[in-house]
Amino acid sequence: MTSDNIIALITAVLPTIILVLGGQYLLNRYEVARKMKEQEIELIRAVREKQYEAVESLYSSFAKFMALYRTMNDPYIDLKDSATRQSLFLQAVEAEAQVDALILRIGCEFPDDEFDQLEYLLGHLRQSVQLWRECIQSGTRLPFYSSDEPPYIRFKETFANTAAYLVHHIHNKLEPVNMRMNETRILLTGAFSNKYEQEVYQAGSIREKSSKS
Repeated sequence: MTSDNIIALITAVLPTIILVLGGQYLLNRYEVARKMKEQEIELIRAVREKQYEAVESLYSSFAKFMALYRTMNDPYIDLKDSATRQSLFLQAVEAEAQVDALILRIGCEFPDDEFDQLEYLLGHLRQSVQLWRECIQSGTRLPFYSSDEPPYIRFKETFANTAAYLVHHIHNKLEPVNMRMNETRILLTGAFSNKYEQEVYQAGSIREKSSKS
């Protein structure tokens, strides 16, 4: 076969070769993009599962405090009895520690640009559950004589608003959050400070802040 024939043959099949190679290149790029998308979806799914675990933990924590409330305010329970008080105290400490862990988790995994609002919410959430331990230590019942009692309102509202905040965050932010360590440090330092122990909680204040933002 002469060189002219070889050139003619190559010239004839060259478009096919280019098509095959080009098509394979495009297929490879598509496969890489598809795998990256699958990994991104899997990451989002895994993050959401973990975030919903935080919501479930919040619900479970609320249930523990409500059970303690009904036990402590049962007229047949003697809060002056040392054994009874010790048992209830340990339950309250465990439940309160769970809230502390939740606040840490929320501050690290659910932050957004409304740091002041979130700090206010978490700070009052923490203070709202402290009352159980303090009442048990003093041997007194919880001052929840009606649904309008300020400590009871703060307890219910902060739990409800925290749950609403978490669910809203999960539904509206698909991507994992980028932790901003300095802002998160400031947020958690504020939430765990004692300033919210002295600050009077205003009923509906979180909703008012949300409507203005």
